[in-house]
Amino acid sequence: MNFDTQTEVEDSVENDTYDDAKVLMETRHRFRLLRLLEQSSRTQSELAEQMDIHRTTLRRNLRTLRQQNWIAEDGNRYAITAAGEIVLSSFDELLRDVERATKLGTFLTECTVDLPEEFPALGNDEIALNGADQPFAAVNEFIEFIETADRLQLCLPAINPRYVTLLTDLCPTTRIELVGPKECFETLVATAAAELRTLRRSDTVAVTVIDERPPFGICFDEDRCMLVAYNDGGGIHGIVRFDDPAGGIENWLEDEYRSFEQGGRNAELPLTE
Repeated sequence: MNFDTQTEVEDSVENDTYDDAKVLMETRHRFRLLRLLEQSSRTQSELAEQMDIHRTTLRRNLRTLRQQNWIAEDGNRYAITAAGEIVLSSFDELLRDVERATKLGTFLTECTVDLPEEFPALGNDEIALNGADQPFAAVNEFIEFIETADRLQLCLPAINPRYVTLLTDLCPTTRIELVGPKECFETLVATAAAELRTLRRSDTVAVTVIDERPPFGICFDEDRCMLVAYNDGGGIHGIVRFDDPAGGIENWLEDEYRSFEQGGRNAELPLTE
């Protein structure tokens, strides 16, 4: 088979991956069979016992896997082939892509804003959402981002007092720029006044109060940035963290950050000494 362009090669590989996935998932047994044989070679009796399926069903699925050249028979034992290992690896990657696309779709429903065209083209960037299985997944990623930053620029629609305490602990060694709506700081006056006063007095911290609540949060470190989605109650719902972000994404986030910041410079910090 001849290909004229790199795009044709990539399209062919992608099509093969989906075709392989289709064959693999036509029955609920083939993927598990490959997984077992990836661990070690096995006899048909061992597979029948471990799979708990009828031998006729087992033989039919083994025959299909042999025809695909994903397994080979050596004496009375079956073993995965190099092609089978590649298929498993590609299928795992496909599952990760589907999971990431699902997470991104959920995230975008929470982050109601017109995003740049480059946004969906995520590489290995981290997507975390709070869910039933991991109720604090996004919150933990957000905290980890703050704790490991060399420098912080934060524009947040809501600020939990816990984060103010964390910033207070960091400010002696970390330069911090904090931008947030007036209503947010008014709440902090009642819940974390001492910490807020410490931030205000620190030479390493710049606090900017803005009039309007941003629809989402933006965080910057030296070479990382993060987009933060919030729920209706003002809690963090999801994050997308960009490590070494592409220029289009980083520039867009910087423009949004500055537009929020510039729109509120006349507001005053609602805190008396």
